[in-house]
Parts: sequence; structure tokens; C-alpha cells
Amino acid sequence: MAILPMLRLSLVGHKDEEEDVLALLQDLGVLEVEKVNLETDSSVEWLPAKISDINRELNRIKLNIIFLRDYIKTNGSIINLFVPQKLPFSEEERKRIVREFEDNGGYGVIESWQSSLEEIKNSVNTLSQDRELLIPFEDLNFSIRDLKAFRYVDVFWGQIRKGDLEEFSEEIKSHLADISIVKETPQYTFFIVIAHKESSGEIRGVFSRYNVNIFNLEKFSGTPKEELSAIDNRINNLLRMRDRVLEEIGQKGEGILNALYILYDNYQNDLIRYEHLSRATHTENMFLITGWIREKDSPVIKDTLERRFKDLYIVMSPPGPDDDPPVALENNSFVYPFEVVTGIYGYPNSREFDPTPFLAPFFAVFFALCLTDAAYGIILAILSVYLYRNLIIERQRKRLLQLLFICGLFTIGAGAITGGWFGNVSEAFRFLAFLEPFRKRLILFDPLKDPITFLALSLTLGFIQIIFGLFIKMALNIKRRQYREAIFDQLFWILFLLAIVITAGTLALESLRYLNKPAMYFTLIMAIALVATQGRHQKSIFLKITSGLGSLYSVISYLSDVLSYSRLLALGLATGVIATVVNELVKTFSGIPVLGAIIGIVIFVGGHLFNLIINAFGAFVHSSRLQFVEFFGKFFEGGGREFNPLRKIRTYTIEKEVIE
Repeated sequence: MAILPMLRLSLVGHKDEEEDVLALLQDLGVLEVEKVNLETDSSVEWLPAKISDINRELNRIKLNIIFLRDYIKTNGSIINLFVPQKLPFSEEERKRIVREFEDNGGYGVIESWQSSLEEIKNSVNTLSQDRELLIPFEDLNFSIRDLKAFRYVDVFWGQIRKGDLEEFSEEIKSHLADISIVKETPQYTFFIVIAHKESSGEIRGVFSRYNVNIFNLEKFSGTPKEELSAIDNRINNLLRMRDRVLEEIGQKGEGILNALYILYDNYQNDLIRYEHLSRATHTENMFLITGWIREKDSPVIKDTLERRFKDLYIVMSPPGPDDDPPVALENNSFVYPFEVVTGIYGYPNSREFDPTPFLAPFFAVFFALCLTDAAYGIILAILSVYLYRNLIIERQRKRLLQLLFICGLFTIGAGAITGGWFGNVSEAFRFLAFLEPFRKRLILFDPLKDPITFLALSLTLGFIQIIFGLFIKMALNIKRRQYREAIFDQLFWILFLLAIVITAGTLALESLRYLNKPAMYFTLIMAIALVATQGRHQKSIFLKITSGLGSLYSVISYLSDVLSYSRLLALGLATGVIATVVNELVKTFSGIPVLGAIIGIVIFVGGHLFNLIINAFGAFVHSSRLQFVEFFGKFFEGGGREFNPLRKIRTYTIEKEVIE
């Protein structure tokens, strides 16, 4: 349970083997490659073009994936909407699926589907537009061909706003033209104008002045009804063609989509590898790759590389004083999920302790006290187990589920000792009254009836965590051989704060009154010790004393930190109050005949589910906040960066072996 020791790994070899070396390192997932800032030759000028080609291929695959997803029905659950799952394939299955994809036409099949569907779509759109042109004139019983046959007249098919029709008609007739009304709607009138060719120019001017919409029906020859019937037949034929294409996509598309997923992940890892290649240094014939590995991985790395590459020169060395190695955490199965919390705040630097083991029990207890409902804890634990077993994602991404499972178990305990089982469900409903003796047997205190006890518990836990944080800082200073800081800045404050609490206890409790004077004397001694040591960095005696006296003001800061833990009381009470209100609402509506039971069930399920979700979220946020501000502030330095080795990263797929 610690920050793992790191080693610097340097590899020197012939340039012909560089890509193979990187590929092996990517498979192992053990080396974080660093950029080497040395003067190099131009022997990798091809690399930007290679990276550009891979990006282009990734974009092509992505577009094809988007296309197929629009037409392939997947049996995804509602969980996929929030956590997209990955498809599990073994290495043999990956190779087989890609080979079948290439043997069966590859991208050509997808492009033919896209082309066919696009052509059909464009044709249907064009025909639909033609149909819109003809519909206003569908009642005409003569062919369009006949009107186009006149030698000395022009025929115009148009549409005008109904309010302009009368004035427009008079002006048309004044130019020795004839207008026939074909169809009227509430807003528009559709017409045919027949005019002598010599006056066609003037007629067009009239059309322009009245914003007339002229339809071009030159492509048609039969009657409007005949043309509409022909258009409908063509549209139906095109739709049948589209259905056949979609049926083919449905039959073959899923296998092709799987191949695209695999190809995308393959190219993505190629891109990662070539981007790391740009971090290396090259000469005309050699390459240098350097980076960081976990010390515990060094034997496997050395053995694997030496067996595969006989001429590869391998150097491993501990970090130097000016090095800034990445941070890799390793914890047991209980603590590991709590790395989620540490990761949210930021990683420790390589010269301090991993805070995860220290915060884990506190976080779980605080989370439980914020919910204080055993039934909610059971639901949270069961739901976490279900999602953990059914979500097909990497183990690292399941840490949050493991964390919620642990917090759910702690919540069961906290709910039992505070009497929270869906609030006061056994009290609220008579048919559950038989559970009341069981609930009372487990309860230690009821937060709603005895909030002072809950507040005292919250503040006590806060005080313990703050003192523990100072102990951690003291241990870190001792580890660094900074003994004065450990004694003066941590031990003295620990003793002073404990002395204040003990003194307060002797004043509050009659049974401890005999310890009052010794406690007060000890408090005074520790205060003098702080005054004498906290200003030790100052040069003059006066400044040393004034700085020492001023340091005692930090007691207010510590008191403020302890009071921050009262949020545990607030959130715990909120959960219980809302749960009780939900139960009372259920009782109110359950008296309604027939529908009362249904309404009651809906309110009970919906209300408690809402209460669980909103307060579980609040429990996570506020428990985290107590760690980040009150606890970490006592010892945590931070500034570290997470160990991020060159490895295979997959967007759509996952190794089947990982989840089995």
C-alpha cells in the first residue's frame, strides 16, 4: 500500500528494430516514454506523414461506424446510454473478423450501400419535389403535352397570394392574356395563364411585380394525374430498393461493424505507438528511447527485451535528485477503489506517502453517516455488484463501482445503528410493525430524536481525522530526517489540541473533574512550547515571540476544520427527513380507494429512489470535500503525475481475457 519505486529505463538499439521494440513495449504496457531533447538527424521525416495517414484512416473508419450505427439495431440496455460498453474479442477473433471483412469487399461494401442509399434518397427527394409541383393541378383532365404544342402562345403555371388575385387578374387580361383558376387554398391561388408569345415579356414583368411563383413543368407530358401516378410508382420502387439495401445491411452490417470497431482500435494503437516514436532520439542508424518503469516490473522487462532483441542495449537506473518520476500507486483490494477519490484531487508526489490508505476508512464512514439508511445501503451494494458483473469495461473503470459497494456496506451498518430502514418504514406502516423490535434491537441512537449525539459523533470523527493528518505529516518529516519540524510543527500541535479537548472534557464531565488542573497545566505548557518554537525562523527575539504568539491563532483554524464535519449531521438528517416525508405521503394517498395502492407504490419507489440518488451524490461530494480540504490540508503536498505507460487503449473493444 504505497507509492511504487520507479526506475529510469534507457534503450539503445538499431533503428531497424525500433518499431518492433515499441510494439512489444506497448503490448507489455510498462514504460512511460519521455521526450528526449537531443539533436537528431532527419531520418524520421516520414513520421508526420505516417501519423497523418493514420488519422485519415481513423476518420474514414469513424464515418463508416456512424453510418452503420444509424441502420443497425443493437440490443443495448439503458446502461449503455450512460456507460458505453465495449465488445469482448480474443486476439484470434480479432484477426478472423478483420480477415473476413477484407475478403468480403471491405470498405467497398459499405461504400456501395452508402452510394445506393444516397442515390435513392436524392431520387426520392427530386420526385417528391416534382409531386409537389403537380398536386395543385391534379384535377386538370388534359395533358401537359397538349399545352406545350401551341406555336404562338406561351403557357404559364403559377401560384399567387390570394389577396393579390383580383388586381393581378385584371392586369393579366389587359395584356390580352387569359387566366384560369385551377385551385384555391386559404392563402394561395393556383392558375394557368395563356398569353401570346409577343406579350410574354410583359406578362413576366407582371409576375415579377406580384411575386408570382412560376412552376416549370417542361419535363412532364401526360395529364397531372398520370404524371403523379408515375411518380408514386417510381417512389415506391425506390423505397423497395432502399428496403432491400437496408435488409442487406441488417444481415451483414453487424459483422462489418465489429470489424470496423476492431480496425479503429488497431489504428488508434498504431497512432499512439507512432506518436511515442516521435519522442525518441535517432541517429542515422541508432535510436534512443528513455522513460520510466515500475521497479517491480524491471526483471520481466529486461528478460522479455533481451530474449526478443539480442543487440538491444538496456540501462536501468534509480531517479536522480533532479528527476521527476511519475507516480504509480499500489494498494490492496479494500483500498484500491478509493484511488478514485485520490485521483479526483491529484496525485501525490514521489517523495511523500500515498494518502489513499489513510483516507479510505474515513471516507467510507463519512459516506455512510451522510446516508444513514440501511435499506439504501443494501440497494447501493446490490446495484454496484450487478453493474460490476455486467458492465463490459476495463477493471480500472470499475473502481467507482467497487467504491460504492464498500460504501454501501458501511451504510448498512450506519443505518442499522441509527434506525434508518427506508426512513421510519416499520413505524409508518402497520403491516411492517413486526420489524420494529428488530430495528430497535440494533439502534444506538436516532438522529432525528437525538441530533446532539450525532453532532458529537461527527465532530469527534473530524477531530480524530485532523489529528491523524498531523501524525502523517510528522511521520513524513521523520522519514525525511526533518526531526525539528516533526516535533515542533506536528507533535507539539497534536499534544496542544489533545490538551484543549481533555481540558474541555474535565470541565464538562463531573467524573473527570479531578483531571482539570493537570490538564490545564499541560495545555499551558504546550502553549508555551508553541510560542517558543513557532517563530524559530525569525531572526530577532521579539519577532520569534510575536510569531509564536500569533501561531496560537491557528487554534481557530483547527476549530473551524472540526466544525466542517457537522455537514455529516446535516446530510444524515436530510436523508432521514426526506425518507420520512415520502412514507407520510404514501400513507396519505394509500387511503384513496382503488388507485391509492398504485399511487402509494409509485410515490414510495420514486421518492426513495430520488432520495437515494440525490443523497448518495451529496454523500460522495461532501465526504470527498472533507478529505480534500480538512484532511489533505494537514499533510498532503501533491503535484505528482499519474504513471501513464505506453499501452494499448481501445475505444470500442476489450480483450476477452480481461473480463473472463
